Amino acid sequence: MSTENQTQEEPKVPTKDEIIAFINEQIDVKKVQLELQELNTALASSRAEELKALAFIGQMTQQGGAAKPEGTPHTITQEDMDNNPELAEEGIKVGDEVIIPNIPPVEKQRSLKKDK
Repeated sequence: MSTENQTQEEPKVPTKDEIIAFINEQIDVKKVQLELQELNTALASSRAEELKALAFIGQMTQQGGAAKPEGTPHTITQEDMDNNPELAEEGIKVGDEVIIPNIPPVEKQRSLKKDK
């Protein structure tokens, strides 16, 4: 019985072919791991670009696209064209809709005078 116990307890020494097969297997595993890492990197990059685009779209949506000028809508008349010849130079015609900007009132500046 002692010979049976010895054969069961002795570790099996792998052959040269088994070692080569194991190494080749590990090479294949590492190639797949490298490919997975490259795919994960590309995915992270794409997600970052998507988030950047969504943030930009969100900013544009909150601003309402382009900045809307504040003012009073006005339809150009012939009188406007006669009084402002530069409108024709800008390509504006009678009947065009324009926005006349609101100009805030100018506050009078007070001067401090020294009493003598």
